Amino acid sequence: MEQDNLKRIPYFLLFCALLVVYILGLLAPMIDEDCTHHANIALHMYLHHEYINLIDNGNDYLDKPHLHFWLASISYHLFGVNNIAYRLPSVLITFLGIYSTYRLGRLFYTKQVGLLAALILASVQAFILANMDVRMDAILTASIIFAIWQLAEAVSLNKWYNYLLGALGLAMGFSTKGMVGFMMPGIAIFCLLLYKREWKAFFNPKWLLMMLYYIIFISPVLYAYYVQYDLHPEKIIRGMNNISGVKFILWSQNFERMAGTNWGKAKVDYFFFLHTLLWAFLPWCLLTYHAIFDRIIFFIKTKFRYQNGIEFLTLGTTLLILIIISTSKYKLPHYLNILFPVFAILTAAQFYFNTIENRLKTFKVYLGLQYFVMGVCLLLSGILTFWVFPIQSFWIAAIAFFFLMILIWVIIKERGIIRKTVIISVLTSVLVNVLMNGNFYPQLSQYDAGTTLAAEVKKQEIIVQDIYKYKENHYTFDFYTKHLTQPITFAEMENQSTTLWVLTNEEGYQEMKKTLPVTDVISKNEFGITRLKGEFLNPNSRNKVLRKSYLVRIN
Repeated sequence: MEQDNLKRIPYFLLFCALLVVYILGLLAPMIDEDCTHHANIALHMYLHHEYINLIDNGNDYLDKPHLHFWLASISYHLFGVNNIAYRLPSVLITFLGIYSTYRLGRLFYTKQVGLLAALILASVQAFILANMDVRMDAILTASIIFAIWQLAEAVSLNKWYNYLLGALGLAMGFSTKGMVGFMMPGIAIFCLLLYKREWKAFFNPKWLLMMLYYIIFISPVLYAYYVQYDLHPEKIIRGMNNISGVKFILWSQNFERMAGTNWGKAKVDYFFFLHTLLWAFLPWCLLTYHAIFDRIIFFIKTKFRYQNGIEFLTLGTTLLILIIISTSKYKLPHYLNILFPVFAILTAAQFYFNTIENRLKTFKVYLGLQYFVMGVCLLLSGILTFWVFPIQSFWIAAIAFFFLMILIWVIIKERGIIRKTVIISVLTSVLVNVLMNGNFYPQLSQYDAGTTLAAEVKKQEIIVQDIYKYKENHYTFDFYTKHLTQPITFAEMENQSTTLWVLTNEEGYQEMKKTLPVTDVISKNEFGITRLKGEFLNPNSRNKVLRKSYLVRIN
C-alpha cells in the first residue's frame, strides 16, 4: 500500500484522455429541444443585437436569466454560429469548475485528494453530457463550486480577493439559473462554519462587503428583468400579467418549481435523485453511495464533535440540497448536477482515508464494484455501437480501439489496487463517451429532421428568408440555417404572391397539397431523439416509429 497510493495515479495522462472526450463533445451535432432552444435565444440576441430582452420563438422568455445567452451570443460574434461556438463558453467555465474542485479538495485535505476529485468530476457521465447537450447546468455547476472554493478560502485566509471572487461566483450562478446559484454556496459555508464552531465568522463584516460586490455583479440581470417585465405589466406569460421580473428571479422562480406550480406535471417520487445518481454519476456512483453513508456513520459515531482533518461542508451540503430538491414537486435529472463537485470531493476523500488507514480489503471491494460497473457500461456501449448504430468513422473506431487496448493492458498488467481502480474507472468513462460523442450522437442526429432539412437548405442554396413554418418547429433547423424561421398561417400561404418554402409536418403537408400550388417537396425522417424508445433503438422496428417532416415549395 505504501507504493500504491493517490500520488502514483497518472493524473496528467488521464486528464488528457478526458480532453479527447470533451473535444468530441464540442464537435458533436446539436441536440434538438432544450440545447438548441437555448442556442436560438442567443441566436436572436446575435441577429437582432437585443441583449436586454430574452426572446424565445417570438415570445418573451421569463424562465432563466441572461448569462448563458450572453456568453453564447458573444461566442457567435467571435466564432460564428456553429456547434463549437455555442458550447465553448460552457466548456471553458466547466474547466474552471474542475480546477475549483481540485483547489477545494486540496484546501480540505491534500493535493492528491484535490486531483482525484477533479478527475472524478471530469469523468462523470452526466457532467460530460452537460458539455455536449449544453444547457445552463455546466455553467451553473462550475459557478457554484468556484464560489464555494473562494468563500471557503475566505474563511481560512480572510483575504479581500476571496470575498470579491466569491461574490463573482455567486453572481455567475445567479445570472445563470437564479437563486439556487446563491443558495447552495450559502448552505455550504454554513455547514463549514457550523462544524468548525467558528461562530465569530458568521458575523465577519466582510460578508457585508461580499454582498455589496454580489449586488453589483447581478445588477445587469436585475436591470434586464426590470426593463423587460416590470416596465411592461401588460405582458402575459403563462396566463399571468403584472409580472415583476425582479421579484420572479429573486424569489418566485425557484419556489414555483418547488411547489410544482406553472411548471408542468409534479413528481412525488422522493427517491428520484437517489436512483438518478445511479446513471448520472457513472462510473463512480457505487463508490459515492458508500462515501456518503460512511461519512454519515462517522459523524454519528463522533457525535458531531469537531475532528481535525475532517470537514462537514461536502456531506452537509449533499444532505441539505438532496432534501430540498427531493421534496420539490418539480424534478428533472439535471437538478442533481450542482452536487457533482461535492460528490467528487467526498469520494476522493474516502479514497484518501482508506489509503492512510491501509484498508486493503475495502479497496478490493471497490475494484470489484468498478469491474462490475465497467462491464455494464461496456456492454451497453457495445450494443449501441455494434447493433443500434454500427460505427462508421474510421477515426472514432481507431480512437476507441486505442483506449480499449490501454484499458485491457491496465487490467492485465497493473498490480496496484488503488491505481487500477481509478484508471479503469476513468478509461471506462473515456471509452464510453468517445463512442457516444463520436458515433452515437452523430448517427442519432440523422433522425432529427431539423438538422437534415437544414443541410438540404444549404445544399440547394435556398434563401432562408423565404422559409416559413406551419404546424412544425425544429430548433435545430433554425440553428443550422442561422435564421429564426417565422410562422405562417394557411390563409397567408393562399394569399402569397411570391415563391416561398414551408417547413411542416405530415398533417400540414397533406393539407397544403390539396389546395396550394406545391412544386417541390423535400422530406426527412424525424424522431424525438431526446426521448428514445426501444422500438427506435431496435434497427428492425425503427422505421415503424419514424414520422416525416417536410420542406415544401409553393409557387
